[in-house]
Amino acid sequence: MSADIKELSSVDFLDNYREKKQKGPVKREFVLCEEMKFMAQEIISEEKIDVHPAKIEYVTIEPNISKSTAAKCVKTGKELKFFSNLDYVIEVSGELWTALDKETRRILLEHELRHILVLQNDKTGDWNFKLRKHDIQDFGRIVSKNGVDWIKKVRLCLSSLYDMTPAEEDNIQM
Repeated sequence: MSADIKELSSVDFLDNYREKKQKGPVKREFVLCEEMKFMAQEIISEEKIDVHPAKIEYVTIEPNISKSTAAKCVKTGKELKFFSNLDYVIEVSGELWTALDKETRRILLEHELRHILVLQNDKTGDWNFKLRKHDIQDFGRIVSKNGVDWIKKVRLCLSSLYDMTPAEEDNIQM
């Protein structure tokens, strides 16, 4: 009987340890992603997305940006631009990137690239870097070419990775 009690204690200890580990802060790591960079160059060329002369870097955030954020396009602030000379950083949750098939990765990456808006000031010739909002719930070109099922696929993938409720799944952002 004492062996049973000891066994239960170790199981309880492991369960408590796992719960605390999951509830604690998640250490996130930025990882440059050459695969994403190469894929983005193909997409920019094939889809004729005008991002010139923007300097863009592509990273995965390991394990994720957050459980409810699949990817995002970030316009760099003054400090980051000063130190890195970048105009945009496209971030994708690492676990999601690994879990998605190649076609859905391409669509997600195209979606983020379409947020890039580069304008030239007619008077000064200076470049202005901005973020473009969706023209509908997504970008019309992506929807007409791929439909909206790709969004459901990304949400389902994230939801299964993190055991989300349907309400949490509805809050997933891209």
